[in-house]
Amino acid sequence: MKKLTTFIIFFLIIIFGIIYFTYGKDFLELLDEKRVYSVKDTVETAMDNLEECKFFGGGIITYNNKKVIFLDYNNTTKWKNEDAEFTSQIFTAGDYIFRKSGSTIQVTDKNNERYVIAEIDGQIINVSRENNKTYIIIKNSSGKNSLYIINENNEIAVDNKVFSDIITGVSISDKSEGYSIMTLKLEGGKTVNSVYFNLMDDVELWKTEISNEILIKIKIVNNNVVVIGTKNIYYYNLNGKLMWKNGIYNEILDYEINKENQKIYVLYKKSDGCELISYNLEGKVKDLMETPGGAQKLKVYGNKVFVYNENRIYLIHGTKTDKVYENNENKIVDFMSSGNDIFILFKDKLIKGQIK
Repeated sequence: MKKLTTFIIFFLIIIFGIIYFTYGKDFLELLDEKRVYSVKDTVETAMDNLEECKFFGGGIITYNNKKVIFLDYNNTTKWKNEDAEFTSQIFTAGDYIFRKSGSTIQVTDKNNERYVIAEIDGQIINVSRENNKTYIIIKNSSGKNSLYIINENNEIAVDNKVFSDIITGVSISDKSEGYSIMTLKLEGGKTVNSVYFNLMDDVELWKTEISNEILIKIKIVNNNVVVIGTKNIYYYNLNGKLMWKNGIYNEILDYEINKENQKIYVLYKKSDGCELISYNLEGKVKDLMETPGGAQKLKVYGNKVFVYNENRIYLIHGTKTDKVYENNENKIVDFMSSGNDIFILFKDKLIKGQIK
């Protein structure tokens, strides 16, 4: 009898295992669609913020043109520094702060370690960090745009590469010592964009031109280049060959090229609301969702897709959209999610909660 019972239990385990691996994903997705999510178990912490505040290095950085303070999520000061002279420009990229005074750029990391980049003459247009490298776009004294790229060892890998056209986007490869760049110019009354793929040692692998629209985002994914424009999405391989092109049929509100999910997300404005479309890297539409008309921006954290505005945050799951958080009295500065945890930053407070 004991052997029979053991055999029946073992047999049932096998049957349930087959059912789970065959239908489990669909079953879990069905259960997920039936749920209604919201932010629960919230804790509110007052924050002593200066003129600007952002999420930074596992905490919050707040600053003005004189002082920088790094706070943890409990409003405890981890460090602060103050310069004798005013800072003309401040940018954050990854876990680094870039402060420009005169022709000097001072870099500070989340541990308050500081160093100075070699003198850069001009106005900073943009600073961003990707794959442990930092790029800086400068408008120099002649009015042209220059590009600097700083490598993992805080050495300048691309030094003052000048472009006659306006630089509108940069992406740094994670598979090679290369980068891609977009520029824009007016020629004969029409817009002309150039897309480059260059190596760090100043070798141009390929270049192509796109006219009659404005390119707004570029991203290298597995050494292929994704470009989002106001009229089309383009996908080029390593050799610069156009693999596919999809048309844009409505005004773009926001977008994200997500390497983790291998998807391109685009939030469109429609006459009666908004629409979120995700494409795979072969250019095929994977998901199409109607979203609330008040949505303006998009964020993707793992398998969680959010659309939001300055007062409300929505979670998209399956074919459903749930309003998980709303605050009509204060404007949301930013938010971030990790697993089921969510952190919502306001000018004077931080809301911590869980999405359940």
